[in-house]
Amino acid sequence: MKYFPKLSELTDAEIAAAAREAGEPEWLIERRTAAWQFFGESTPPIWRRIDLSKFKPEDIVVSRGAQGTALVWDAKLGAQGVVFTTLQEALVKHEALVKQYLGAAVDPLAHKFTALHAALWQDGAFLYVPKDVAIELPLLASFTLPAGSHATFPHNLVIVERGASVTFVEEYASPDVAGQALAGPATEIFVGDGASVRYVTAQNWGRGVYTIGSQLARVGNDGNLEWVALNLGGTLQHLEAETALVGNGARVEWMASTFATAGQTLLTAPWLRHLGANTEGHMDFKTVVSGDGYTVFDGMIKIEKASRGTISRLEEHAIHLSPKARSDSIPGLRIDTNDVQRAGHASTSGQIDDEQLFYMLSRGIRRDEAIQMIVMGFFEPVLDRIALEDLRERVAAVIEGKI
Repeated sequence: MKYFPKLSELTDAEIAAAAREAGEPEWLIERRTAAWQFFGESTPPIWRRIDLSKFKPEDIVVSRGAQGTALVWDAKLGAQGVVFTTLQEALVKHEALVKQYLGAAVDPLAHKFTALHAALWQDGAFLYVPKDVAIELPLLASFTLPAGSHATFPHNLVIVERGASVTFVEEYASPDVAGQALAGPATEIFVGDGASVRYVTAQNWGRGVYTIGSQLARVGNDGNLEWVALNLGGTLQHLEAETALVGNGARVEWMASTFATAGQTLLTAPWLRHLGANTEGHMDFKTVVSGDGYTVFDGMIKIEKASRGTISRLEEHAIHLSPKARSDSIPGLRIDTNDVQRAGHASTSGQIDDEQLFYMLSRGIRRDEAIQMIVMGFFEPVLDRIALEDLRERVAAVIEGKI
């Protein structure tokens, strides 16, 4: 495996030379070098609830090629026009589609870290589902850090045309790493008119991994998105996520769970943006924190001026399993229109309910077993929506091990 110099010594000329050696088109090379120049000239974003003072990205070395992408699907779907391949291969065989959609949802120059991703992404999946094609079996893209690697920048691009349906699952996992590693993933999802997408994302990086990523979905007229997310691993996470209900009648049901234990700081910043008429969104996030773990839920519903007839609800509920555990919940609601059917948000946090625990203890259940049952039941609505049984069992085992 070839590597670039460490980030503090890397130049845009070296990035361009590696891209040309890989046969990438000139338009992408221009985007990479522009993003790298932006990265070098910009200052890190100010994230008040995330401490990056111990993180030294300038010392990180990045691979010059794909290193950790694995795709699982039924290749017979290709006969229906379905494309599921690496993003690098899609550049060769489906360049026009990649050029049209790459960076159309995730702004590569939003801040220093999105620019770093745009300049250096290598791994990633490309999924294209033609109009009116219904796929029943889930498609899985999994990403890891190979031994000795300390950086990965997967980029997933999902395009689902009018009337089509699919379940796309992405999994991020690795052993603990020595020192520090950077995971900078990005996922862009485009749900066509009348299309239906179930998007499942599970993050279980090892200790020592800093995750700074973006996930954005755009939903067309009468499109439907079911988004299921689990955030469990790594030392630190700052994840920016957004669903934009662009089309009239667009809908999203968004469920997520986060579990932070000792030494972990996990932040999720989900935005639900209503732009079309008669759009509907439901966000239900659950958090568990133990040890001296720290979680942040910085969620927002934004109802734009052009939207009308909106229905929207955001909820976040947190359980603390130890006195030192901490969670910050910051739900928000911004409305720029007078035409809203229903909109609201709610947040709760606290210890496990004493009455519930007493009830279980009074029936002979040990305290540790009772706590495990309560926490697993707390996560059950999200676990039940993981379409792949193997992944569901892996994630459940991780959660049980963290309790």
